[in-house]
Amino acid sequence: MRTVTVDLGSRSYDVHVGEGALPKAAGLVPDIKGCERVAIVSDGNVDKAWGDAAAEAFAPLGSTGEVQRLVVDAGETSKSIEGVGALLEEMASRKLRRSDLLVALGGGMVGDLAGFAASIYQRGMALVQTPTSLLAQVDAAVGGKTAVNLTAGKNLAGTFYQPRAVIADTATLHSLPEREYISGLAEVAKYGLSLDPELLADIEKRTAALRARDPEVLEDIVARSVAIKASIVAADERDLDDRRIVLNYGHTLAHALEALGGYEQWLHGEAVSVGLVFASALARELGYLSAAEADRHKTVLQALGLPVSADFDPAAIEEAWTMDKKYRGGVRWVLLKGIGDPFVTPDVHSPELSRAMRSVLPA
Repeated sequence: MRTVTVDLGSRSYDVHVGEGALPKAAGLVPDIKGCERVAIVSDGNVDKAWGDAAAEAFAPLGSTGEVQRLVVDAGETSKSIEGVGALLEEMASRKLRRSDLLVALGGGMVGDLAGFAASIYQRGMALVQTPTSLLAQVDAAVGGKTAVNLTAGKNLAGTFYQPRAVIADTATLHSLPEREYISGLAEVAKYGLSLDPELLADIEKRTAALRARDPEVLEDIVARSVAIKASIVAADERDLDDRRIVLNYGHTLAHALEALGGYEQWLHGEAVSVGLVFASALARELGYLSAAEADRHKTVLQALGLPVSADFDPAAIEEAWTMDKKYRGGVRWVLLKGIGDPFVTPDVHSPELSRAMRSVLPA
């Protein structure tokens, strides 16, 4: 097992990565003063697969040993104002206290939903993220962003709220459906393409092992991805400058695709994959990336089993991305000057955007 620290001063916490981390949870979470009960939020699929193990692992953290299991519907549509409202009402009906512990057990949707609820329930209660999807382990569970979706766009209502610990048991990844697992590989590829050329080279060398969910490879790749994100979060926790924004490489088009698909057509990583190809094409149009570097995006993502094109209405996409959270007097684009060399610019115009969009539309 590997441990990565997210260095935020008095709010620092550890991310524990490795097969078998979940059963050790009680010894990995710092003492939570006054905690009587533990509540675990998961969706029906995750609760069935890992709910019993999580309940046993976290029970010792409460003085009563009592564990409440709160189950929400699977799928991104639960990540809504209505969804968090229902969860908060359920928490209150179970008489949870602000001194108790809330555990988010699941993928990115559950992590965002439960994290948001923990941040506002009785003005904040202790939270532990226990991600069970690859996407959540390498990205969503780390960094303290919580959110729900609005009709107008993805993640438009949320908070910054750091957990007390993150328990990323890579054994949980073996129970993921293939499509969900492959979706998570898009965020891993994003780190390599935009921030760590050595990680990218390893992804290319170990594609087969990654696709096969090799335990040693998973622990290494997940821990290295977490370390990349942790370093950026420590430098720019609340998106106050452009350092944390680079984590959104590929996400401007991705979030627009997800919104237009009603958060049901696309898995997040699938949309991110198309967004990465689009962003590379845009950087090529602007003269920042070479043809070989842009093509490398496609080659890596296709090898991982991810989509590199999408059928969409360009006008609708342009309207949707005006709600992008990076918008500041216009859309700010995360682009690359080369592999591993990201920057942020608002200086993008319609001709380049149109040509880049054509590059990801079906032939």
